[in-house]
Amino acid sequence: MPQEGNGMKNILFVFAVCAILIFSSLGKATFAGSLRIVVPPDNTYVESDLISVVLKDWPTMVDEITISVNGKKQALPAGPFNRYVACYGGIYLSYGRNKITVTALKKGKVIEELTRQVFYRSDLSANAAGAPASFKQYFFHTPGNEGGCSQCHNLDFRKAGEPEAPDQSPCYKCHKKIMSEYKFAHGPSAVWSCLLCHDGKSRERKLAAAAPIDGKCFNCHENAWEKKKYRHGPTAAGACTICHNPHGANRPNFLRMAPQDLCPSCHEEILSQPHVVMGFSGKGHPLYLSPNPLNRNRDLTCVSCHNPHGEDSDVFLNGYDESKSQKRFCTTCHRS
Repeated sequence: MPQEGNGMKNILFVFAVCAILIFSSLGKATFAGSLRIVVPPDNTYVESDLISVVLKDWPTMVDEITISVNGKKQALPAGPFNRYVACYGGIYLSYGRNKITVTALKKGKVIEELTRQVFYRSDLSANAAGAPASFKQYFFHTPGNEGGCSQCHNLDFRKAGEPEAPDQSPCYKCHKKIMSEYKFAHGPSAVWSCLLCHDGKSRERKLAAAAPIDGKCFNCHENAWEKKKYRHGPTAAGACTICHNPHGANRPNFLRMAPQDLCPSCHEEILSQPHVVMGFSGKGHPLYLSPNPLNRNRDLTCVSCHNPHGEDSDVFLNGYDESKSQKRFCTTCHRS
């Protein structure tokens, strides 16, 4: 009898373990395994610092979704969630490779976690000038992507030309974050006349901006450098958006960075060697953090001496050409 009792106990123990494993697996299947990242695709690259993340089919018991980029959590609207699709626009990327992590939680407990690798390609960073060979360029506005979004979103872009009000533009709902955090708004963006710059007719890459972009820019902005003997690289290439953000910025002239950061992103040598001349201090000409002798209300920057678009001087000295001595240019400030 004792042996029979022990055998029964062993059977009950095995049955209990199996039951725990079965119910645990059922519980796990109930909570996880269904969350999907619709966009962006994995291993892709973009040429903008903002991207949208679209999720689908997460478990109904999830009460929080978080999205982080390279470990930094992004600001998202709070739950609860009552649908199986959610669009999060305005997710910020850093230059180069970005790991986007989407986490589904229930009462603070991680239920499921997915990742995407997205590369932000930009000529303003040596480490981001070229995307990995295995990464494909990603465009959102394609027939395939829009087909799934048109059920909830108005994608009739004929009203994106001159909307009566910003929220009447079909672009506004997804892209409003582009403008909400800028101190200065570019004219077309300020009134949401997106089709002034974006092509609304193309089918395969709808709403892509023209490349080179200068043709669009000079529809409004005078091309004052066309007849200059020398033109700065981005100007010559018609790539205005390398230096200027076409939507808006927190700096005058819609510069993507302050001049002292923007210029060295290509002209790295000015940070590693004396600029212009070696002074009595053993250092080169100051590049910034010094008062501008011609305008005491502004600091000295690269554009205090150089025209960033073009000039008749091979080093783009403001208002000077090769027939004049560069020393005369220096006496503009250094009169004694």
